[in-house]
Amino acid sequence: MKAKKNIGSLIVVIVLAIVYLVQIIVPNKFNKPERVIAYDVISYYSYLPALFIEKDIKLSFWKNEDPYKKRYWPITTSDGDFMIKTTCGLSIMYSPFFAVAHLLAEPLGYEPNGFTLPYTFALLFSGVFFVILGMMVLRKFLLRYFSDMVTLITLAIIGLCSPLYWYATLESAMSHSYSFFLFSVFLYLTELWYVEQKWKYVFAIGVVAGMISLVRPSNLLVVLVFLLYGITSFKHIRERLLMFLHDYKKYLVMVILVIMVWIPQFIYWKVVTGHIVYYSYSDEGFYWLDPKIIECLFGFRKGLFLYSPILLCILPGIWFLRKKCSQYFIPIIIFSILNLYVISSWWCWWYGGGYSMRPMVESLALMAIPLAAFFEWFFSRRKVLKIVVTPVLCLMIFFSSFHIIQYYHEVIHYDSMSSKAYFNSFLNLNRSEEYWNLLDSPDYGEARKGNR
Repeated sequence: MKAKKNIGSLIVVIVLAIVYLVQIIVPNKFNKPERVIAYDVISYYSYLPALFIEKDIKLSFWKNEDPYKKRYWPITTSDGDFMIKTTCGLSIMYSPFFAVAHLLAEPLGYEPNGFTLPYTFALLFSGVFFVILGMMVLRKFLLRYFSDMVTLITLAIIGLCSPLYWYATLESAMSHSYSFFLFSVFLYLTELWYVEQKWKYVFAIGVVAGMISLVRPSNLLVVLVFLLYGITSFKHIRERLLMFLHDYKKYLVMVILVIMVWIPQFIYWKVVTGHIVYYSYSDEGFYWLDPKIIECLFGFRKGLFLYSPILLCILPGIWFLRKKCSQYFIPIIIFSILNLYVISSWWCWWYGGGYSMRPMVESLALMAIPLAAFFEWFFSRRKVLKIVVTPVLCLMIFFSSFHIIQYYHEVIHYDSMSSKAYFNSFLNLNRSEEYWNLLDSPDYGEARKGNR
């Protein structure tokens, strides 16, 4: 009976899978490698063709000449060597799909060079695969606390009306779909650990936390949710510390596993630079005394809540967690504040080209809890309140979805949106003649210096 009662949320996940697959197949984007293996994906992916096809992880073959000029974006170390800028976490997650593509490329009549159609399709498909897997795990978690209807609505909003939709489809090879999956799994494992505390969860949590950080190092902040789970008072802090001390071997194993996951990266850095740890971002860093918090949340360039207003429901939802999921109330508040602070302090707080605040996409796995708490509260209210609030929610959902469509039609600019450009394009799917003159292009050089 329980399975039948929960069929609605399962159908939503299936529908999302179909929509996402159609979205990557119909535009035939995978037949244009330069649109799939582009920008950050070039660095994320470089480990695989460099190691398994070119047989040269040091990229000595790269001389800024075709065909390698566009396929690889190495940085130059102080010793004049070439190296891949980003960590290898995504290459590890791409690797099973890359292997299948490499096996099939030649039999299908494509050059097995890592950059033809089988490889680009494999990359896009891998993003869809992981985000749907993440949705399935998140659904299983939410059903522990919320009804099938609330879970259904929460997954539908995150999957269709948030920036996750864009990064699960047309830019699915970016890191965010994979991190969303990892966050969802980490959240579920945290829940299971504090309920059962079995050794198998020790290994799983260590590996997943390691992969989260190897894909995007700053995302290791999610460990705060694990450490602070269930803490609702100062008394609980003391109890938690005693628990850590009592079971220190288990937590030590978790830390060791995180480090072990990083071993391939340490080896790569050692081979290429001679150092086990190497900061590859040179003059790029954080401006901790000048976080762009308002701009990240409400700004016209990339504001999360401006372009996905339905996500504003998360804010009151956090408050409702006090009674529904009190064990997540403090962890989510602290994680959200610190995560926003770190993201908004990066020199390029708008994170280059892309839709909305893309570094916040993965944390939607955690924000699903307060979002679900809001809708549970909403459905429990009197009919009069529902009649008043429902049109507002529908309008928020409309704009959250319409903004994605506008971005697809290039009415919302990838990095230069301004208030004037936004209102000039309001409810339009075509750019006006004034559009280009209304944009506010960021100065990347000055931003590096802190003039953001």
